[in-house]
Amino acid sequence: MIKNNNMVLNTELPHNLSSERIEITFCGKGKCKCPSIDMDINRDKIVIGGEDEGYTEFTKEEFKLFVSEIKAGTFDKYMN
Repeated sequence: MIKNNNMVLNTELPHNLSSERIEITFCGKGKCKCPSIDMDINRDKIVIGGEDEGYTEFTKEEFKLFVSEIKAGTFDKYMN
């Protein structure tokens, strides 16, 4: 992992990063049906998913709440 502009970026994951957009695919190879996340400063929605698995959209506020719960450890006991 590297630290880049106050972000931690796992360089093993396929990603596309610019000053206005970040897209990360959550697998090691980028050749499977793994979900991706697509965020853009100029869009009101954050998109998770892909053509094969389908898409889910969150408002930025909904996503912020979700991330806060993850950081607080809300889901940790379910990850074992």
